[in-house]
Amino acid sequence: MSIKSVISMDGGGTHLRVTAISGDGQLRKSYRTGVNLTAVSMEYLISIFSMVKSDLWMPDVIVAAFSGAGDQERKDKLSGALKTAFYGASIEVMMDIEGLYRAAVGSGRGVVVISGTGSTVYGHDDEGTPFRSGGWGHIFDDEGSSFWMSREIITCALRYRDGLLPHDPIFDLLLEFYSVESIEKLVNLTIIQDFKTKIASFSKVALEQPTPLVREIVDEGIGLLARRTLKVLEKTGPVDSISVHGGSFQSAYYRERFTRALGGHKISLFEGNVDEILAKQVFDTLNRS
Repeated sequence: MSIKSVISMDGGGTHLRVTAISGDGQLRKSYRTGVNLTAVSMEYLISIFSMVKSDLWMPDVIVAAFSGAGDQERKDKLSGALKTAFYGASIEVMMDIEGLYRAAVGSGRGVVVISGTGSTVYGHDDEGTPFRSGGWGHIFDDEGSSFWMSREIITCALRYRDGLLPHDPIFDLLLEFYSVESIEKLVNLTIIQDFKTKIASFSKVALEQPTPLVREIVDEGIGLLARRTLKVLEKTGPVDSISVHGGSFQSAYYRERFTRALGGHKISLFEGNVDEILAKQVFDTLNRS
């Protein structure tokens, strides 16, 4: 029996991580680029996927967990871009949060929360019925995410510039981080190609030593994300621990505030590689004798 090869992708708003497994071994690569259709074009996606193919190989099966894949229309477009680059491969596309669930929980009842560039809550009950809250994109949703927090800080900086808010030390860090001489120059962040990545990246700085304004913004976003989590828990039933993942949760301050907002529910930080775990799961299933 010939061994089937697998490529697994885990793509969010700022990164694409890829694991490839074949009979000859395993390779893993990371690309500093987002794959969410709210910020990148189909042409750009095809070019990135073609690069992945060139860096790795043509697999038998591709499994891809992408942010922005919760809507069927977007899922079809993402699948189409993959098919263009990997014509002939069997392709499965799912939401990034579903990929996290498979990697962190597997099957059965559980709840997972992503807070990276965007934010989503997802869980299954005992029957395997899925429940999702959030993840509706950076324009309408993503409360508590890296992009959301940074955007709110920039919005407040602009209000300070217009005399509507008092000064906060985080505004000085904004200017230093983005290497601009005035607050109004920050609006030019929206005209660069990878604006979501660039804007979201500031949240790490903000969470290191949160100022009064940052604490207020973080608590607002976390409060909304925690309410989404509790609503999903009502549907799934209780779980031993809620698995959390993403750049925001790398901050001890963020994790502490989120745990407090949940009212005592236990959380566990998932630090595995979603693409690597999914690749191994699919490879083992395909090649099970």
